[in-house]
Amino acid sequence: MADGCRDCETCTRSWLGRLLQNAAVGLMHVVTIGISYLIKKGFRRHCPQCKHLLSRHSRRDDGSFRD
Repeated sequence: MADGCRDCETCTRSWLGRLLQNAAVGLMHVVTIGISYLIKKGFRRHCPQCKHLLSRHSRRDDGSFRD
């Protein structure tokens, strides 16, 4: 967990949860012939610290991060 950030749902998930999520996402990328990967990497915002999607990070009511 030292690589991630504490506001990220993916970084704070258990190892089994991350394994299942990675398997599901990998399957989705294979089924869509990589189009989902291009959309995810090209059009979505990512956290500069952990490189996961910013939409998966916890935020306060005013929109700022919980950190």
